[in-house]
Amino acid sequence: MLVKLINYYYHINTLNIYILCVILLITFSITVFIGYIIFPILVNLNCKQVERYYYPRSHKKKNNTPTMGGIIINITIMLSIFLWIDYNNIFIQYIIFLLIGYGIIGFIDDYYKIHYNNIQGLSATKKYLWQSILSIIVIICILTNNTENYKLLIIIPFIGYIKIYSWLIFLILSYLVIVGTSNAVNLTDGLDGLAIVPIIFTSTGLLILSFITSSIKLSKYFNVSYINLSSELVVLCIIIIGVSLGFLWFNCYPAKLFMGDVGSLPLGGIIGLISVLIHQESLLLIMGGFFFVETISVIIQVIFFKIVRKRIFLMAPIHHHFELKGYKEQLIVVRVWIICFILLIISLMQLKYYNNG
Repeated sequence: MLVKLINYYYHINTLNIYILCVILLITFSITVFIGYIIFPILVNLNCKQVERYYYPRSHKKKNNTPTMGGIIINITIMLSIFLWIDYNNIFIQYIIFLLIGYGIIGFIDDYYKIHYNNIQGLSATKKYLWQSILSIIVIICILTNNTENYKLLIIIPFIGYIKIYSWLIFLILSYLVIVGTSNAVNLTDGLDGLAIVPIIFTSTGLLILSFITSSIKLSKYFNVSYINLSSELVVLCIIIIGVSLGFLWFNCYPAKLFMGDVGSLPLGGIIGLISVLIHQESLLLIMGGFFFVETISVIIQVIFFKIVRKRIFLMAPIHHHFELKGYKEQLIVVRVWIICFILLIISLMQLKYYNNG
């Protein structure tokens, strides 16, 4: 009934919706299949989670859990892109570039941690440097290779948005969105299933937004920018959701596999980049709000400790604070999922509000 309703009002080919559902199921199946192939390889190579002395004691049981499962995610996304998406689309080329680049950075970081049994891995300076170089290259390409008049939308929740046309502001804030989201997802990936389900919710929101921006009729109705090239991003978001569901097969409590930086860095970077491409950078702050809460908790902890030599949280990121407060891991994770779902609904509600406003 819902499919028929959408088709009636917006003249969407119903077959396309069913195809997207098929892509979702196939991508999920491929992820699980590849996961069962790569999982024993990671075990045999002794790619185990490095023990971190400053983590809660409950995490000691995770030390023998294989990491670098993000390799499964990256392989499946790349394979699915070549199966389902027109990779001549310039937006998809940006995505592929960032996926490979951030994936390499994450792989090197994980490799250093495992090979040298060092929790630091790749130094923070080198990691941020290479992330910055790659993100700036992508942003400059967006500004120079596209005929779109790129703008930044400053969204004030339930009030409206302000359009700012400035390539310099676009470059700076797009950089913060891409690099910030990448590292925010990385920080969130600390409990079983904690990061991957919020990624599913955020990707669902971006899927809806990409779908709206790719339609002249819908973009006009919701008062957002029409972007013809964003139609391929709809399929990409479906792929990310399918891959994430497949990885959750291994990552749900008790996790048999962790994604590591090789998974979290490119996933976060792609989510940030999609929001930039469809002009919804600020809305991502609400939709992926928990990722940024995790980041802010770390920043507050560091600043507060340097100033007064005391910790405001028992441990940061904030999910560890609640662990040390005595909350069970499953309880923390499920409640975060609920919060992320609510944030998704709130962010989508604003689109209609702007139209009525």
